[in-house]
This record gives sequence, structure tokens and C-alpha cells, in this order.
Amino acid sequence: MISICIPAYNAARFLPETLATIETQTFPNWELIVVEDGSEDGTEALVGKFAETVSQPVQYLRHAENRGLTTTRNTGIAAAKHEWIAILDADDLWEPSHLAQCVETLSAGSYSLVHAGSVLFDSDSGHILEQRAPSVAARDDLPNSVFTQDYIIQPSSVVLQKSLWEKVGGFNTGFQHVEDLEMWLRCLRAGAKIGYTGHLTCRYRKHAAAMSGESYPMAAAFAQVYAQHLDWEALPHGLRKARAFNSAMAAGRLSWRKNPKQARGHFYAAWQIARNPIALAAAAFCSTVSLCRS
Repeated sequence: MISICIPAYNAARFLPETLATIETQTFPNWELIVVEDGSEDGTEALVGKFAETVSQPVQYLRHAENRGLTTTRNTGIAAAKHEWIAILDADDLWEPSHLAQCVETLSAGSYSLVHAGSVLFDSDSGHILEQRAPSVAARDDLPNSVFTQDYIIQPSSVVLQKSLWEKVGGFNTGFQHVEDLEMWLRCLRAGAKIGYTGHLTCRYRKHAAAMSGESYPMAAAFAQVYAQHLDWEALPHGLRKARAFNSAMAAGRLSWRKNPKQARGHFYAAWQIARNPIALAAAAFCSTVSLCRS
């Protein structure tokens, strides 16, 4: 059995199409858990209507207030009755063979996390934007390739062990950006073995305005992720140091005009990582700007 967990926030527009792709799965042994994260747009009624059309168990849970994607994913996984968890966002889609091929891959190896390849498509036009499937070289270069993002795993493509989720403490609720990368790296660091199905069975919906104004929060999140793993000895020291330094510098560059005090923190962090004089000079400059504005 597989527990499918869907976090939903203002999801009514796309949720029916997502639920329809669950119903068409050729692997029939699943339960569905939908967690609504404080919105009130008819999601509960949609889930109830879907439950009437299938024989598998369907559960609806709700946060009274919006608590964010990572917390909502964790709520669904915590409620799951089975050891294997399929993650599916409320606007993404699966090909009919998705779960069956994930189960087939699980059966072929001692994996604690498996995933499919993903097809990214434009939400408005339906046009295919990109295909994401790890190369053989990337699969042979774990964990380095996930760390450098040469190996990208879409959350909606994943089936993982609940015991792995428990071992690493679930999705990190301190992250609302790059929370998937943050999670996969902790899984790998905890000894997870990752398997790839070899099939593009996940369809990931891209919204045109989704990333508007999010450049700095994304950069800051990357800086935090890479700083977390400066001591991970399974990764080359130079790679760890370069990623942490460059991401801290990027966060500083993106924030100094609006918030020089915040930028100073990023530049100083970059200097602590690499003792680079440019980073120290940038931190000093931001301190001067901050004092002039105060």
C-alpha cells in the first residue's frame, strides 16, 4: 500500500485534474490524504466528491490557519497509515503508470526513496517547457550531483519511506523555498539510497507569476542549505566551500539595496567561509550604508 499525500492551499482550480490522475493509476493499492492549509475555496467538497467515486480510502484534514507548505506536507505524512509515501502537490499530475513504476523500482533494489522523471509544462498554454531526468553520470555521482543540482528531484515525483521521513525529522518547517533540496540532502546524509524509475511520469505545472519577487528569498534559502552542509565530509571540501560562499554572496548582492543590514550578514557569512577580502569589504560597505540610513 502507498499513502498519497497532497498539501492544498487555494487548490480548487487545479485539484480536480490532479485527483483524476490518481484515479487513473494502474497501481490500485493506495490511500489518499489531502490536507487543506487554512484556505476556504471548496477543496473539502472536491475531496468529498472524489471519495464517492473511488473504492480506496480518502481522508481530508484541515489546518485552521495557513501554516505553509512544509508543515502541511508533514501533517499529511504523519497521518499516513502505510510505510510508503507518495508526494503529490495539488496542481501537479501523474501519468497512469506512475505509481506502478515507482513500486517496480522499489522492488528492484533496497531503496528508501524513488522518483520518476518530470515534464515541466506551462500552466496557461500546456506547452512543455523542460524535461528533468537524471543522467547516468549524475546518478553515479550521488550525493555530489544532488548538492550541485545536476540531479533534480521534483517532490511530486517521489515515493519515500515514512521511516526515512521520521529519521530525518520530516520536511524542515523553517524553509518555504528550496525545501525539497534541503530535504533530499538530509535524506542522503542520513544514508538514504535513491532510485530512479527511468520514466517521465510526473507532470509539474509551472505558473508564469510564481517566482515574481522571490529572487532574494530563494537565494537566502540556498545560502542556508549550503551552510548547513559545510561539515559534510562525503562531499569534496572545495565544492562545499565554493557553494556556501557563492550562495551567501548572491544573497548579499540581492538584498543590499533594500536591506543593507541583512546584506551585511550574508557578506560577513561569506567572509567567514572563505576569508575572501571582497566579501569583507562588501560587509563593511553595507554597514556604512546602514548607518547612513539610520
